[in-house]
Amino acid sequence: MMFHWWHVALVMIPMLPTLWSIIHIWGHEFPTPQQRALWLVLVVFLPVIGGIIYIFTGRKKALGKVQI
Repeated sequence: MMFHWWHVALVMIPMLPTLWSIIHIWGHEFPTPQQRALWLVLVVFLPVIGGIIYIFTGRKKALGKVQI
């Protein structure tokens, strides 16, 4: 069996919502630290489904970017 570039793309596409969600959660503030931790746990332990749920519902709960 030959290994093609689209095999990698086929595996990576479902991971994109999860990676984007983790980056978004890490860079934004939430009303409470517990809410932020809950979203991170959901996205990490339910990778594809958790990322999609966060994109449609949790993203709206983020207050703004983290101030450094």
